Amino acid sequence: MPNLGFDIGGTNLRVLRLNDDGSSSSMHQQQHPNEPEAIVSAVVKLARTFIKETTKTIETIGVGCAGHVLPTGVIKSSPNLSDFVNFPLKQILEEEIQTQVIVENDANCSAWAEHQIGAGVGIGNLLVVSFGTGIGAGLILGGSIFRGSYGLAGEVGHMTIEQSGRPCPCGNYGCWEQYSSGAELNNLILNSDTKAVSFERTLNEFGEKVAIGFRNLSHILDPEMIILTGGITSIGDPLLNAIQQAYYRKVGHRDNGKLTQIKIGRFGKEAGALGAALMASVQERIY
Repeated sequence: MPNLGFDIGGTNLRVLRLNDDGSSSSMHQQQHPNEPEAIVSAVVKLARTFIKETTKTIETIGVGCAGHVLPTGVIKSSPNLSDFVNFPLKQILEEEIQTQVIVENDANCSAWAEHQIGAGVGIGNLLVVSFGTGIGAGLILGGSIFRGSYGLAGEVGHMTIEQSGRPCPCGNYGCWEQYSSGAELNNLILNSDTKAVSFERTLNEFGEKVAIGFRNLSHILDPEMIILTGGITSIGDPLLNAIQQAYYRKVGHRDNGKLTQIKIGRFGKEAGALGAALMASVQERIY
């Protein structure tokens, strides 16, 4: 049976259909107003449209959403979706669409897509970092998604990298995503245009900030591979090279000659929706 996958990020809503043969439809993307009822309305409208246009029955819909997602499909909190507080997303969508819905953290969905059919196939210990409005990560340990004791593993965008740095919507200061998110890179590129700063220099400065986070994560988790996903990956090799050079230059003590690989994911900004659809295809959150 075909399945739908949604990705609700801090700025955009994305959806695609995963077909029986493993192929997927073209992804639809639209901005949302960052208001729960309007986001739900948009998801319901798009789901009904896809269901109407699909000849076979869609039995399950997967939804990836930024923030702390409980096993019940409740969004406990989400710094970049500030009004999603104890929000029963699964229950509301199932009542509106009359179809089974699985809700998962969006970064975990991206990680599952890359692990199952993307750049991380065959990698048992894998970190997939999604760069969008904020930064989130999905961690695969021993081939399974690791959520931590309370479901908050992977909220890496809120590591402090500047003790008295910029304020963050989470309430803290100096969080990594204030310096290394896709939104921040867009701001840097716009500012570089007005200040006649080269694109290469902008990427190098951005790469240094990304590398700080990657080095911290590597020393704690020691993953075999780190994969980048999200819209920023459309820049391709120039961005990857800037991050790799900054990371490997200061990665720290390694006595066995083995270093964590850093790669760009296969699916870019489609990863979250695709991973949600893959979870829907087995009709459960992946553990």
